[in-house]
Amino acid sequence: MGLPSCCRRANVPRDASVVTVTRVATDAIPLEFRLEPTGDEVLDQILRKRRIVALERIAEFKERYAVQEMTPPQQRFLSDSTFLRYLEARDGDVGKAADMLDNTIRWRTERIDGRPCICPACAKSASAHCFIPLGEDKRGWQLIYSCAARAEDKHSDSSVTHMSVTLERLFDGSSKPGKIVWLIDMHGFGWRDFDMSMATTVVPMFSNQYPERMGQIVILDPPAGLKLIWEGLVSLLDPVTRRKIKMLRADKLEYFRTYCKTDAQYAFLDAVLQMKAVPGNLPAAEMERVSAEAHVPDVTRV
Repeated sequence: MGLPSCCRRANVPRDASVVTVTRVATDAIPLEFRLEPTGDEVLDQILRKRRIVALERIAEFKERYAVQEMTPPQQRFLSDSTFLRYLEARDGDVGKAADMLDNTIRWRTERIDGRPCICPACAKSASAHCFIPLGEDKRGWQLIYSCAARAEDKHSDSSVTHMSVTLERLFDGSSKPGKIVWLIDMHGFGWRDFDMSMATTVVPMFSNQYPERMGQIVILDPPAGLKLIWEGLVSLLDPVTRRKIKMLRADKLEYFRTYCKTDAQYAFLDAVLQMKAVPGNLPAAEMERVSAEAHVPDVTRV
């Protein structure tokens, strides 16, 4: 990726989480690198500044890896999109971005590369997990529906494996650009579903191994008793990610109408939210698809 000539050095504060930001013109970013609006103007400005600085420094960042010997899976993973995401996650600091990327390369060597892209728990039972891709929304972000009460397997390590497999499939070995919208259905949520180790493993995985993949986190019908739990979970998130969280109750259907790209997406969400939240209880057609996909390792990291 060549350095875009229209990008000029932006005066970005070292702490990009600040809420007081200088307006950044959208046309300062080349068309192919434009960011979809999040609905939060302050967040949009922060993300645009990150993107501009990352585009300025990507050539320098890539040079660090040009002389290193890489395996085929690593070469595939180290796309321009990957370099851009890691720079943005570290506010354009090339050294910090390299440390982060090196950590991910080691993590992928241990857990991803050379292995079938399949969730072992779901291969045994299609009801093991509930983290279901629904396709792109109108913003081009991948919608993912999840519900802890609909999952049989409550183990954090198994859940992390399932989520990473899903992300690998969605983004071609995490080499392609793109973000997700994580729809978290709180129906049926109980103490049996609460495991702090889940948060302390899932959050670091997203933050450190899949940075800048999270477009939005949407909590559907959060119970009143969630407040204390939620305060503990939010403390694990960086300030920018916190701004990506929405809590929806009566207004959730309007959100679906606004962002669902297909009638099938809306129909699934409308139907599943009216169904009892227990393991395996999904609309019939979706359950059949989940069961079939659980046994097909469509990608192998070789």
